[in-house]
Amino acid sequence: MSKSIQLSVNIFLFSFLFFNISCSKKNDTNSEAQTILEAHKDIVAAQEYLGVCYGPYHFDGQAPGTPVSKTQLEEDLSLIAKNFTFLRTYTVADGMDQIVGVAASKGLEVALGVPCYPNNETQTKADIQNAIQQIKSFPNTVLGLVVGNETNLRGPNFVEPATVANYMKFAHEKLSAEGIELPITSCITGVGADNGNTYPNEAYCGPILQQCKDLNTTENRVILMTVYPYYCNGQPDNIHGNMEWSYQHGMANAENNFGLGVIIGEIGWPTGVGNNGTATARENVQFAATNFKTTLDWVNGNNFKNQAYNSFWFSMFDEPWKTNEPNGVGPSWGLYEKNGKQTPKFPIPGLR
Repeated sequence: MSKSIQLSVNIFLFSFLFFNISCSKKNDTNSEAQTILEAHKDIVAAQEYLGVCYGPYHFDGQAPGTPVSKTQLEEDLSLIAKNFTFLRTYTVADGMDQIVGVAASKGLEVALGVPCYPNNETQTKADIQNAIQQIKSFPNTVLGLVVGNETNLRGPNFVEPATVANYMKFAHEKLSAEGIELPITSCITGVGADNGNTYPNEAYCGPILQQCKDLNTTENRVILMTVYPYYCNGQPDNIHGNMEWSYQHGMANAENNFGLGVIIGEIGWPTGVGNNGTATARENVQFAATNFKTTLDWVNGNNFKNQAYNSFWFSMFDEPWKTNEPNGVGPSWGLYEKNGKQTPKFPIPGLR
């Protein structure tokens, strides 16, 4: 789905010869400037390339299993709409079956997420069908159905890639039965797409990548991948080396061997650590503010490929229930503090 404006003849011919390269969103009046190529297989209607991840459990005492009111969803998405035009979710439980309708009322697009529950096919399929009911009601608001999040991480939430692929197929069958054509995808770790995978804690996601290819039309074949320069000792003001490594160790295989457009499903920088965390002098608001601008610059196309990437900043709100991440940073990824804070931790710059 191209949102291109006027192309030069040379770029048109280049795109004709190399069909997997789409065109520029930027109308660059400087003939000496390099053209920034639009995001591959661009399923996002917004002109901005950066959206935000949304978890609703951002008040003390909230956690998965806690009911979330529609009033809270409306307040949260009103804040999101001040700076972003699209968001990503992770569940349809606990009142999140109202999220698409609220997003529609705010003019927001949603990458609608459903979890894959380990060893629980019944609940997983029930959530997929719940999500499809939302899609039926607001088909123009959902930009894609994301089945599973980092399920290839070995641990308590691990689900075999082949099993996730089968859930994706189930979702496609149910959507087709309703006469709905919508991108079906998943979110995996960055190296989960590395076909030379030697990572003991992260399974290779070949079956998931294949389903992203087989279940979707050519222009809608995308995979979400989480990429975190923070965890690779990246510098807040320079992520180029980290991102190029991630490209070579996952993104390239998804693009070149499966014909998928890569969407960065999560990228961000923590502003602090929890009570049991170990601070490293890297987790602070200043570094997060710097990294936000650096990340925005990169996803807008200032990178080694001159290629824009639709992406989701992690995350909109601090989530106090997340206490088990390395360095104790789990509760501190938000642009906004917990408990309904109405101003961001740092000024959020314009996204274009």
